[in-house]
Amino acid sequence: MAVASLIPPAPATGEPQSGCYMAATSDCGGRLSREHYISRGLIDGPELRVRGMPWQREEVARFSPDNLVARILCRRHNSAMSPLDAHAIRFFLSVEAGLKHAQRRSLSRKSRFYMTSGDGLELWAMKTLASLYSSGIEFMTPEHRFRDFEPPMERIVAELSSPNPCSIMTLSLPLMQDAHEEQIGRRAVSIGPIVDDETGELSGLLVRMHGIALVFNIDLPDKDALPETEIARPDMIDLIGMDRTSRIFLSRAKRRPEAWIVQIRLSHPRKDPPAGRSDRGCNRQPLRK
Repeated sequence: MAVASLIPPAPATGEPQSGCYMAATSDCGGRLSREHYISRGLIDGPELRVRGMPWQREEVARFSPDNLVARILCRRHNSAMSPLDAHAIRFFLSVEAGLKHAQRRSLSRKSRFYMTSGDGLELWAMKTLASLYSSGIEFMTPEHRFRDFEPPMERIVAELSSPNPCSIMTLSLPLMQDAHEEQIGRRAVSIGPIVDDETGELSGLLVRMHGIALVFNIDLPDKDALPETEIARPDMIDLIGMDRTSRIFLSRAKRRPEAWIVQIRLSHPRKDPPAGRSDRGCNRQPLRK
């Protein structure tokens, strides 16, 4: 699945818009729009269940998606980058549908397959990181404050305005059970920064959706830089239920000779391997047993 151009249509306006984090491109247009720093369509309902926001007093709070907005992009750039929201929505709704299929009670043993864009998801994470920082939101962890760790905004703007954008963020999936929520399938979303304690720098963004942890690493040199308990840029995610499997494909412009699969076992263990060919990575330790 190719990522559409993120550049506003020609001709360029030659105008920067104060308050738009893409103003350095001098191609702004229209007033500042209300940008959702968490894509509204991630939940197809009137309420969004949100975790990890600094103003929350409850573990899980319900918000109208229209409340999670900030005026950080001009209308021209907001419209041009909307395809990234569509890629994220497609992935997260695929996870939701895949979980329902794998966990529902049925005599059917058929697997289901979902196609998403790995490149689009990584670009969305980069845009989300820029949006969160530009919005002035105050993420707090026990040791760190998000505002103290500025992301590489100049590079992010350069990539988002490139004819062939390439994200500076690399998706990896943890294999350790405690990296994910105890109850996979919870209809909630959380987003938070990751700070490298050794370097004291912002190293990534952690996104949890439906209880599954997605780590977006900034400037990952290669997959060997990750812990052994994480897989970089998986090609497929298998959601393995008691009787059925859902497989989510993450397409990329640059394909590897061997595919990497992350298995997530849901609720009950199963002795037989998941449906599909035995690609490299298929026998790796599952996320859940």
